[in-house]
Amino acid sequence: MSESTYRHKKRGGLYIVHGRATLQVDGPHDMAECVIYSSTADGRVWVRPASEFFDGRFEEVQS
Repeated sequence: MSESTYRHKKRGGLYIVHGRATLQVDGPHDMAECVIYSSTADGRVWVRPASEFFDGRFEEVQS
């Protein structure tokens, strides 16, 4: 997966998606597909379930 830039629609922040991962936990979210992304403002790295990331909260920014 190549890195893509997304904008958070509500807050306006820009984020670079680095890839996807599988969450391994003991509970209802075990084996959930996640998105790994970082803020372009401060470099902070985030992980969010793919179902949340791609539910309309973020929009891809075309370069």
